[in-house]
Amino acid sequence: MAGTTFLQSITTQVVSSLDSAWQECLNLIPHDFYHLPGYLALEADRINGVAEAIIVKDGESVFFLPYIIRNCDLIIGDTRAFNNDRIYDIVSPYGYPGMLVSESGQNTQFMTTALNTIYENWRQRKICSAFLRLHPLFNSYIDPAISDRYDSVDRNAPYERLNPRGEVVICDLSEDLAAIWRQIRSNHRTKITKAQRAGATVRMVPIDEYLDIFIDIYTETMHRVNATGTYFFTKDYFHKLVEALGEGIWLCIVEADSEVIAASLITEFSGIVQYHLGGTRTQFLPQSPTTIAFDYVIRWAKERNNRYLNFGGGLGSDRDSLYHFKAGFSKHTKSFTTMEVIINRDLYDRLTQFRAESAGMTTSELNNSSFFPIYRLPLA
Repeated sequence: MAGTTFLQSITTQVVSSLDSAWQECLNLIPHDFYHLPGYLALEADRINGVAEAIIVKDGESVFFLPYIIRNCDLIIGDTRAFNNDRIYDIVSPYGYPGMLVSESGQNTQFMTTALNTIYENWRQRKICSAFLRLHPLFNSYIDPAISDRYDSVDRNAPYERLNPRGEVVICDLSEDLAAIWRQIRSNHRTKITKAQRAGATVRMVPIDEYLDIFIDIYTETMHRVNATGTYFFTKDYFHKLVEALGEGIWLCIVEADSEVIAASLITEFSGIVQYHLGGTRTQFLPQSPTTIAFDYVIRWAKERNNRYLNFGGGLGSDRDSLYHFKAGFSKHTKSFTTMEVIINRDLYDRLTQFRAESAGMTTSELNNSSFFPIYRLPLA
């Protein structure tokens, strides 16, 4: 799938996760772990897709977008209905990847040109839609004017829109510790102090020694909160995740009486620390060990001269009890937004029709959902 095309001064390069050009591009732009080739390859394997990135350049302006390509055979069933053509769509990996744009390219003109170039590349390759999760920090500059484009006359024109999904809680580490402490909700501060007096300890530990303990605690937590399948991962996945992120991933544990009662995976890239995944032993929930862990990670991240700590949001980006808990640690939030793009409306509509017919529904009934792409709506 790799190749380079030229349009005036614009160059477009499609690369696989094994192509050195992927990492070479990342070396020039601040990035998160969501953009690493190893992480994309791991996620692609998990959802039976193919990891790719597309790089658009115009002088010093660079647009880098990683994603996973999936084929739509299971939806079509019989490819003869599409003249035996394979149809594909695109999805972001788990998390908040979005696109990376060099400072000189962070303007509406370049980004619109880059996106149009990408859409044309995808159209030629029978890619009918794309669901992109944007990064709440790296993509906060995006002007909504680049999106929400719809041409009611030209069905070949792409349809795209930005869809705010919720908020994530951000700790601004440039503030002094006293100011950060004052932002922490009073009941959280009380629990932190109480846990410290009771002898609870928090520390970063060697991942190899404690990863299986983390996996056990995390899995127990996901079962307890009735999380959807999206939040469950195999042991092999976690071990490969640690390998893919290298020195950018840490394991934080909370101990009481020499027993690990909570654990979390912490990532650190380009001055951004993220509370990626975590859990607590059910029997120790009354002690709220995650509270003291959050306080520790704030101080740890600041001591290492990082700029932001992203606690994330609620399950499925909802303003649920998890979000409320996290919001008790900082007054700062950022929007988590997705970009939904229909590249080829004819193919999209035909896939939607196939999905509706297989479910015994009309396309109007199927389209009542806000799920995107609608032809991949999970049905009981």
